[in-house]
Amino acid sequence: MSVFKLMRVVFLLSIFFVILVSTWMTEKRMAAWDRPILVTIYPIAADDKPETLKFVEAIDVRAFDDVNRFMSRQAMPYGFTVTPAFRFQLAQPGTELPPAVPGQFDPAAIGWWSLKMRWWAWMQDTEDGLVSPDIQMFVLYRSLGGETEGGISVGMRKGRYGLVKAYARQAMHPSNLIIFTHEILHVLGASDKYILTTGEPLFPEGYADPDQRPLFPQKRAEIMGVRIAINSFSSVMADSLDQCKIGRQTAEEIGFFAQLNER
Repeated sequence: MSVFKLMRVVFLLSIFFVILVSTWMTEKRMAAWDRPILVTIYPIAADDKPETLKFVEAIDVRAFDDVNRFMSRQAMPYGFTVTPAFRFQLAQPGTELPPAVPGQFDPAAIGWWSLKMRWWAWMQDTEDGLVSPDIQMFVLYRSLGGETEGGISVGMRKGRYGLVKAYARQAMHPSNLIIFTHEILHVLGASDKYILTTGEPLFPEGYADPDQRPLFPQKRAEIMGVRIAINSFSSVMADSLDQCKIGRQTAEEIGFFAQLNER
């Protein structure tokens, strides 16, 4: 190997090492919950309906305050407060869509999509004119019942971004915040706690109160299980974050237990 090639390899490896260390330090700092995590929210009109764009243009950053109130309530049993857990900043409303999410059972397509998505997210960060955040959350609003309302929401820990499929209707805002919170907790390391093929919450980790007797009906949803179990084979969507809880396993995954152990 020539000296030039060796220097190029060393240079690229050095960049890779810096990225890894930076990512590790950022994740460790976020899991410490000792200061607000900076989140940029990108409201996007994901269909061509005028009412969708009008709704997106009217969004105020204070519409996400309930997420911080939820996190504050959920941190209390672990002996610490997060006030606020997140500091939200709102990017200008847009219409540019991110790369389409492929089917969840196609590893090759997912890998290629992940590369495209990370590049796209980086471009949004460089162009939004805001302070570079810890997490980017892209909220794709669609009209209820529209032809393009399908698709899934995702939260990616490695890229520190989330894609939230939401409805452009004020009455749906509490439900939108449930999905938003679910995905941002994915970015922080929380895992899904429902059956992928049916959407039903897993027992016991997907239940808000797995020790409740009688077990059914549950009164709350575990935030990563998403739904409230009515019986062993059916469930309903929670109405708002007031009906949701961060369960024991999720709390451990996002660092709440570490805070408990340090006190």
